[in-house]
Amino acid sequence: MENKYTSKEVAEILNVSDKSVRRYLNSYFSIENGAYQVFEKMLNILKNDYLGQSADNLQTGSNTDVQEFERVEYFTNEEYEEFHKRLVEYPTLKEQLDYHRKSSESHNKQMEVILRIMEQRNFIEAKGKKIE
Repeated sequence: MENKYTSKEVAEILNVSDKSVRRYLNSYFSIENGAYQVFEKMLNILKNDYLGQSADNLQTGSNTDVQEFERVEYFTNEEYEEFHKRLVEYPTLKEQLDYHRKSSESHNKQMEVILRIMEQRNFIEAKGKKIE
């Protein structure tokens, strides 16, 4: 079991004031509304400590393996312009797709009505010719 130290004890060990220790600790995290808010330098310490122990056994609460990869892609100016153009077009294309989907559904309903009418017509013609 690891030793625990109060801020006063740490201050004595480092030969600084208790207030300095608390101020230094507050630069790593804070507690807001009962939840820890961790600053980036604390996150880096936790990553080094946690990932350094066993990077192969990194698990979440659901016992699944987690691997984090930073992905950086570089675009040429032409590729970026094309990408930006597609992002701008996306909402319009989505609206058009929704319109065509609804239109297709409407056409399918109309075709079903036409088929029912044709079946009824065939039935009426068969009755008229006394075909059973």
